[in-house]
Amino acid sequence: MQYRVVLPKDYFNNENRYPVLYLLHGLTGHYRSFEAHSNLTHYLERYQLIAVSIEGENSWYINSATNPKEKWEDYFLQDVLSDVGERFRINGGDARAIAGISSGGYAAINLALKYPGLFFFAGSLSGAVTAPRDPEFDKAFKSFGFSDIFGPPESKTRKENDVFLLAEKAEPQHTTFIFMACGTDDDTIIGNHQFADLLRKKHIAYEMTEFPGQHEWSFWEAALPPMLRSLARRMPDVVGVDLR
Repeated sequence: MQYRVVLPKDYFNNENRYPVLYLLHGLTGHYRSFEAHSNLTHYLERYQLIAVSIEGENSWYINSATNPKEKWEDYFLQDVLSDVGERFRINGGDARAIAGISSGGYAAINLALKYPGLFFFAGSLSGAVTAPRDPEFDKAFKSFGFSDIFGPPESKTRKENDVFLLAEKAEPQHTTFIFMACGTDDDTIIGNHQFADLLRKKHIAYEMTEFPGQHEWSFWEAALPPMLRSLARRMPDVVGVDLR
């Protein structure tokens, strides 16, 4: 499996260790999607930060409920994190972030809630946060094997990967900071509002921003800079220059 890495411009001129941001693409995307459809590399120039875009195919980044060979969660948490740690000069777990778009945005929140302390920041751009509990996803993504991945309604896999249930059980003081952005013309915004309401009720630290946009790269491109600024405010060591 391949992944794409963007290194700080001075990486080879020092022996510093850097925080790392893992980026998760959406359905039909691939590990080069962020660089292909956005100015990610340009935005990262001002931050002392390593960015790693991983390959997730159409997996939702979870272990399949029906196919024991499709263990995408294990692949990321065990194989990718280990390989990146061996190949690059990264800081420890207190300087590890995760973010994604659409199904990748859902996955970023899902993994951050499932593994408290693994990430200090989770960013979700148009995250499909209601996917495991919304029957419309079974219909809309039938051709992508959605039900095979998550199992039937009320299955163990669905409950284990339902971010609403995970947030209900989370301990706020040990929960990753969550950043959410969604377009006002995006069908996922209702679910994002519902999830934000739950985070507020549970006193889980989060930030949500919304502005005109649909479920497409033009919105995600515009949402990347504020997400990176939010990440930098949570982790000052990643700042290259000012935060404006």
